[in-house]
Amino acid sequence: MGLHVERVGDVAVVVPEGMLKGGKETDEVQNVLRRLTYDGQKKIILDLGKTSHMTSLGIGVLAGVHASAASRNLNFCVCNIESRISNVLLQIRLLNLLTVYPTRADALKALDSQ
Repeated sequence: MGLHVERVGDVAVVVPEGMLKGGKETDEVQNVLRRLTYDGQKKIILDLGKTSHMTSLGIGVLAGVHASAASRNLNFCVCNIESRISNVLLQIRLLNLLTVYPTRADALKALDSQ
């Protein structure tokens, strides 16, 4: 599992690679996202284009970061969700709560206008 954070203007793009199945890799993503929200990063994109699998623990991190960002009035969105992950998020109705874009370019464009 790899993880990197890219800066595109005033947007932080977090890109996990591999599977978010709990354990060290999920903790690392959670810590990076929490640090960004607590530090007041106004615009955050979670790019899941290189994430192939997500368990309930990863989904819990996603829900927690969404709630934290919303309470701090930060713009948090997700892009490039693999279809299997998207289907699970749709079934548990989390997909309806998240701001989701099909591509990173779409997410950056949307955040640029805010």
